[in-house]
Amino acid sequence: MPYLSWMEGNQPFRHAVVEDPCLLGRDSSVCPVARPDLDTVAPVHAELFRKEGQWQVKALGAAGGTTLNGLPVDPSQGRPLQEGDVLLLGTWRLSFTEGFPGLDGTTFVERVGDFFDEMQAHPDRTFFAELKQLYGATEKLLEEVDSDALEKIILEESLRLAAGDRGLFVRRQEPEGWCTVHQIGSVEAGPEQVQSVLDYVARERTAVLSNRPEADPRFQGTGAQAPRSGPLLCADLADEEGTVGALWLERTSSDRPFDRLDLAILQAFARRGSLVVRHARLGRALDQSDRQTRQALATERLETLRQMAGTLKHEINNPLAVISMQVEMLQRKYPEEVKLAKIGEMADRIKTLLQGLQKIREAATEGYADGSSILKLGAGDDPQP
Repeated sequence: MPYLSWMEGNQPFRHAVVEDPCLLGRDSSVCPVARPDLDTVAPVHAELFRKEGQWQVKALGAAGGTTLNGLPVDPSQGRPLQEGDVLLLGTWRLSFTEGFPGLDGTTFVERVGDFFDEMQAHPDRTFFAELKQLYGATEKLLEEVDSDALEKIILEESLRLAAGDRGLFVRRQEPEGWCTVHQIGSVEAGPEQVQSVLDYVARERTAVLSNRPEADPRFQGTGAQAPRSGPLLCADLADEEGTVGALWLERTSSDRPFDRLDLAILQAFARRGSLVVRHARLGRALDQSDRQTRQALATERLETLRQMAGTLKHEINNPLAVISMQVEMLQRKYPEEVKLAKIGEMADRIKTLLQGLQKIREAATEGYADGSSILKLGAGDDPQP
């Protein structure tokens, strides 16, 4: 994200250029970047716009003219802007930077390249130890499937990779905001300062390094007190929908500053951590959905069984009542006949099973002689409730 920076007396001002086009001038009701106090600036003096992937400036004419690095800007066409260019609108001097101004590559750093890009900047080093640590940390993540446990492992391994002394794993929850999920050691930065850094990291979608956080221009003017801690690293964990969490790492002593390589390693590990956590959450969601589906199918199956039991009871009870009545009459006439008593017992058993079917709460099955499965209703007892 590009920035325009200027001074008003001893006070620095910065504007993140998110508008396209972005108007500059004296009229603050029209121009996002305005100096109402300068008569040398026209109401609408110039504009910044993006063309073919590059920001350009175009003069809109008026008092004092417009120059870029001391050369006049033609109102008929735009002039490409580059890192560190100086614009002069009348007597208003502005600086253009591709990223946040004031980053010096050592004390205040962000937007470092890929880990392997950083390695190429040091051809005299092998980086075998760093690669081995990064590989081992990633392996630990892959061994865990629970997303909550993964977040703790990510924090532990991040501190180990960056040789940090303490840190936080925070999760972003709307509308509550940032919530600390895991903490190792006593983080000395105040909660407001932590939140200002986290908000910046999420908004700019960048990891940051700050070896002097109390003087870091990115976090000044937030109303938060400067942290009492030493150097810090902060990286976001994001998925396709945006930032879902972040890592905050600190070192106790300012005599052990972080460097660009620390930030590049943390970025690389945070990206891997984001993917693993996302897959773990998706897996847990799929498992939960599968359990709910199985439960719904079991409930539907049980309800079907109960409906069928009601139908069977209705259809069988009538002929069963006739059979039972006839058996009872024959038993009175032939009390010594054993077979009649057995028929009566079977009729009672059928009646008991039909009643039990309607009370069944679990469709348990058991194997049958021909290899099929049948409902397990017990032997001579009521079905298992």
